[in-house]
Amino acid sequence: MFGCGCCKAEGEPETQDADDVSRTTDDSKPVQPTQLSKPAQPEAEAVAAVGPEKPAAAEAVMKKQSSKTSKSKDGTRSAAPAPKRLIVPEAPDKQAAKHHKAGDEAFARQEWQSAIEAYSKAIELNPSCAASWAGRGGVKVRSGNPHGALPDLDEALRLDADHLFARRDRAEARSKCGDCQGALADFDHKLSLAPADGRALLGRGELRLKRGDKEGAIADFSLASRLSYPHASEWLQKARQN
Repeated sequence: MFGCGCCKAEGEPETQDADDVSRTTDDSKPVQPTQLSKPAQPEAEAVAAVGPEKPAAAEAVMKKQSSKTSKSKDGTRSAAPAPKRLIVPEAPDKQAAKHHKAGDEAFARQEWQSAIEAYSKAIELNPSCAASWAGRGGVKVRSGNPHGALPDLDEALRLDADHLFARRDRAEARSKCGDCQGALADFDHKLSLAPADGRALLGRGELRLKRGDKEGAIADFSLASRLSYPHASEWLQKARQN
């Protein structure tokens, strides 16, 4: 139980304060004031390190010691603050790739508006990517806007003349816009690069049938049918009966 010194019971042992404990050299004897050693001065430490005959070296040691700590406003010394971690922003081309991927995923789900928005963001960040232009153009073709698709597909093919999807989709856009000659040229180019494209075969076959090229149409429909492309057999039958 704690109490003041004047109320201490007789025979109760004396207690020591923390300051008293810190100033003893053993368990019983207090240190006399004359026995306390003064703290070493920086100058003395520096001279002891290099010797009194080398004052310039001693000064260098003192500077090195003082640089290890920094003095705060209240007089205490603390370690120098750690350097701040720099946050590097993500490169625009990486951001564009993420938006392009989101466009591809929306394309696969036939979410046309979401796909257009994603491809548009990708194009804004990286306008030199032919695939993003081709993706947005392909969405416009499939969503009933072939005229709006043509500028995107033209730009994609300007960046990459052999881009397969852009070449085929521009053929379809041209066909829907009434440019049969341009559409056939794009279909021919596409099929010269990828002759087993069932969609392109079916598209070119339809154009050939409209233009009176029955044999050419049957050849395209027959190959598309062997590839099991949807509706190719129906078009083949129609061409033979025509």
